[in-house]
Amino acid sequence: MNATFAPGMYVTTASAESVAGDWRLAGWTARVVHVDTDEEGKRARRAALVEVGRSLRFGDSFGANLDALEDSLRDLTEPTVLVWARGGAFADAHPAAWETISEVLAARTRRKPGFAFVLADTKSR
Repeated sequence: MNATFAPGMYVTTASAESVAGDWRLAGWTARVVHVDTDEEGKRARRAALVEVGRSLRFGDSFGANLDALEDSLRDLTEPTVLVWARGGAFADAHPAAWETISEVLAARTRRKPGFAFVLADTKSR
């Protein structure tokens, strides 16, 4: 595994597709997620979980809740990166939803095989 592409959480202004391509070239399985930021409250969190599950190809039985996300992330069998298109916009629009989802994703970065997530297309602050 290339040290430049290591488990963890990253933020970038680069496009999600470009980021995913770079991680693929480094030998990781890259999945891009697009989440609508128009939802409110718990609907925003559920919509995000549905899209994350779809992007990571967890299948129709994925329960779209935090426990299901945690369980499904354990089943990953190869180094995987989740690239969240306009991830910073989602985090800004839905801080409570982002906090709970990112805690589960961050916990997964500390296990094998490698896991990373990238907030892409994020405007500089």
